[in-house]
This record gives sequence, structure tokens and C-alpha cells, in this order.
Amino acid sequence: MKVEVMKSGINGEGIGYIDRTPVFIPGALIGEIVDIKIVQKEKKYYRGEIIRVIKKSDLRRKAKCKLQNRCGGCALMICDYQGQLESKYQVLRQSLIKYAHIDPRLIENIRKSENIFYYRNQCKLPCATVERQLVSGMYLPNSNYFCELDCCIVHDKNLDRIRKQVVDVLNTFGYRAYDYHQKRGIRTIVVRGFENRFQVTIVTGEHPIEKEAIDAIMEIPMVISLWQSYNTIKKSVDLFGKKMIFLAGIEKMEITFDHLKLNISPRSFFQLNTEQAKVLYRTIASLVKERQDLIVEAYSGIGAISLYLKDKAKEIIGIEYVKDAVINANANARLNNANHVHFVCDDAAEKLTYISKKRKINTLVVDPPRTGLDEYMIHSILRSKIENMIYVSCNPATLGKDLHVLQTRYKVKKIIPIDMFPNTPHVESVVLLQRK
Repeated sequence: MKVEVMKSGINGEGIGYIDRTPVFIPGALIGEIVDIKIVQKEKKYYRGEIIRVIKKSDLRRKAKCKLQNRCGGCALMICDYQGQLESKYQVLRQSLIKYAHIDPRLIENIRKSENIFYYRNQCKLPCATVERQLVSGMYLPNSNYFCELDCCIVHDKNLDRIRKQVVDVLNTFGYRAYDYHQKRGIRTIVVRGFENRFQVTIVTGEHPIEKEAIDAIMEIPMVISLWQSYNTIKKSVDLFGKKMIFLAGIEKMEITFDHLKLNISPRSFFQLNTEQAKVLYRTIASLVKERQDLIVEAYSGIGAISLYLKDKAKEIIGIEYVKDAVINANANARLNNANHVHFVCDDAAEKLTYISKKRKINTLVVDPPRTGLDEYMIHSILRSKIENMIYVSCNPATLGKDLHVLQTRYKVKKIIPIDMFPNTPHVESVVLLQRK
């Protein structure tokens, strides 16, 4: 069955049509004609699999990773970088027009990444036992098939080197992959690094890691911090368990980020592309034109955005539901001598409602998860009299749906897309809204 690819989907797949029914085709690019077989039929769409590409796009490139077509993480690696940017721009444009009827002239050119490989500052890879040896790698999408991973070319080069050396050490001491019946073994190895200093966290069953193994891991060059996390929940949503154990080295990594100093613990969220995170935060700061009385940030995490804006307001309040992140954020405020910036542990919508009733909020910054703003949060924003809002989004579809509702009280002034993750279909967006 021949199909012409008309546009890109939100997951980087090509989209064509058969009798007006959309067909999602992984690995197909806009403008290509592909011979496909239908592998899934739903009421409103089909899924197709490429048999051969009849007419290739001029933007098609050979993927530099041999696992690209199996991994699913870097769907756009088969496309020239300028083509990747155009694909992401069009996906954002389509979503905002479809869900929120946004004037596309409000969308600025996408801010590209200087590095399209080796940019990611963290890897989180599960472990398995293969031929009586511990290995780390990944499960292929929608399967239980484990694939050992030698290296990933979007990771910082040192992440994979350190990960493999940690696995070698654990094999030397006889460790094997996690056994759900015995609740023992290695589940996941997490490596995070900034400025050639790396923090390792080993997620295990409920058993200690022996001192000799700890000492051997700490001898790996550039490793400065080692943690262990117990996680015995079979289908755990959270990678880490509730129990975090500091084993050796430096408890919290301190990084320099533009004019800030930040302490980061293993559970702390931080943007995965350090250089593009600077572009993101500078963009957010550029939208706050004048020094204000009060800025509130919802979903504030370790406080990086609030602290980046510390010179923009007399007072900044961050709201975060995760207690460890709030402790981390307040410590970061002290580290940066930002006595006027403080963080509270609370539900974002409830606390925002409380603050907005008591005080005038000049600007609200929200950086929600991929699911977007929940209904209670949207109602809290609409009932308030917040003057300006900066919405940071990592999902064009949920952004469009949220803006559709927010436009009853706010006018969209500007939309700035940023490419945080080259070779993947993901695109970050910063939206400035002003109270009508």
C-alpha cells in the first residue's frame, strides 16, 4: 500500500492518509512516498510499518546510531538537523492552531541547539543478567526484550564510560540483576554529570553494597558522589525507592549555572541539556521586563527558575509538592544569598489560590509535567488576578489544550520554541500570557 507522508506526528512519526483516515508511520519523513503494511487498525487512525521507501526526502540521513530504528528514543535522527527543527516547529504550530486557534504569527523561530550529539547530562539504564554477567542497557519499546547498550550518542561521552566501569566493578564482586522473588540485586544504574564531575546512584533491592565495592567505584575517575536507593516495588512509577542512602564522596553536587550556584541531590530534577537549559532560563528571564513586587513559580523543583529570576522581583515564592525538592530549593536560595526567594511544600493550585487572595501577583511561572496543568490549577489561575503568566511546556498537545481554556482570561503575547533534545521529537515552548 503506497502512502504519501503529509506531516509529522508528535512522536516524530510520519502521517499519511488512506481514505481520509490518518496513518502513523514511524521512520517516515514529510514528502516521502512509502510502501507500508497496516499493523494496527483503530476506529479513527491506523498504524503502518514501512516495507520500503519509494521516494526519499532530501532531508533523510543515515542514523549515526545502529540502534536508532529499534530504540525509539531518537526518532528524528534520520533527518537533517534543519529538517528536525522544521518538523518540531510544525508539530507545535499544528497543535496550537488545532486546540487553541492561536495565530501562528505569534510563534517565533525555534532556538536551535549548538550540540546535537553528546549533550545529555544524565543516563538511567536498567540492568539484566546475561550469561551470568550483569549488564546495563534498555528494554526495547513495548516489549520485554532487553538490549545491552554499549553507548548512546546523545549522552555525554563520560556517562557511558562511567556506567560501564560501575558495571565492571559490580561484576567483580558478584552482583547480579534484580530478582523480584528474592528482592535482591541491581535494578538500575543512574549517572549524572556536570563539568566532568559525576554522581552515581545504584537502585537495588533491600541489601547493602559492600564497602570494597563502594571503594572501587569511588576510584573511577571523575566519580565524586555515590548513592544507593532501595526500590522493591515491582511496577514502580518512580525510578528511585523511598529510601536513599548516601554511600561515599560528596553528598550533594554543587554546579555553577550561569550566575547561580546550585546543589543537586540524586532525586532532584534538572534539565537534561545543560547548555540549552541556559537558553531556556535566559528566555524566561527576558520576558520579565521590569522589577516586580511578587513572582510566584508553581512546580518549582529545586528552585532553578525562581533563583534565575532573583534580580527581577522584591519577593519570589516557589511552590513544590515534593518535600526533598523544597529542602533542596531553600538550601539553594541560601547558597545564592537570595533571602527574598523562598519555597513552600504544598499543592500548587491550593497554595496559589491562597496567595492570590492575600496578595497581588505580578507574574506566575508554571513548568508543569507533560500532562500539563490539572483542572484545579487552571481554575485557580482563572479566578486569580495575576497580571502576567509564563508557561513553560514540554508537550505541544497539552499546551494547546491548556491555552484554549486560559485564553478566556489571558491573551497570548508570544510563543518561543526551544530545541532541548536534538534527534528526538520533543520540543520545549515558553509562552507569555497577559491578563485581558
